[in-house]
Amino acid sequence: MKLKYIFMFLGAVLLGLTACGKKDTSESSNKNPFAGTKWERVLKATGEDGSSEIISAELQFIDDSRLVILTDYKDTAKDGSIIVQLPTVKEEGTYTYEGLVATVISYEIKNDKQVTHKVTLTMDAAKQKITVTSTKMEEGEEPEIYTRKK
Repeated sequence: MKLKYIFMFLGAVLLGLTACGKKDTSESSNKNPFAGTKWERVLKATGEDGSSEIISAELQFIDDSRLVILTDYKDTAKDGSIIVQLPTVKEEGTYTYEGLVATVISYEIKNDKQVTHKVTLTMDAAKQKITVTSTKMEEGEEPEIYTRKK
C-alpha cells in the first residue's frame, strides 16, 4: 500500500515538473506579436461616371526587425477594364517593438536637411487591427487602419 502512495507522489511531482517546461516561462510572453504577420488596407473611391480608383497597401513583418510595405494603384472603368495600373511599390525598413507597439524610424532629405519621421504601429488586443500614426500626419488627419491578412 505504501508503495502505491509513493508512486502516486512521484508521478504527481514528475507531472508538475514537466508542466513547467521552458515554453511556459516568461520568455514566451516576450515573443514578437508582429513577426511573420501581414496586414492590409484598401481604399476605393468611385466616380460619378462609375470608374473607380483603388489604392491598396500591405505591411509584411518579415522577422523581429524587418518590415516590407507594398503599395498598389489601379484605376478602372465602369465596365471593370483597367485604365491605369501602376507597378507595385516596395519599400523596406526596420522596426523595433515593445509589447503591441512597433516603431519605424524613417529619414528624408528636405531643403538639404535630413528630416526624421517616426511611425507608430499599434496592434489591438485581439491582434486583428493595426493603427498607424506618424509625425508626418497633418492636424485633423485620421490614422490609417490595417486589418490582419495572415
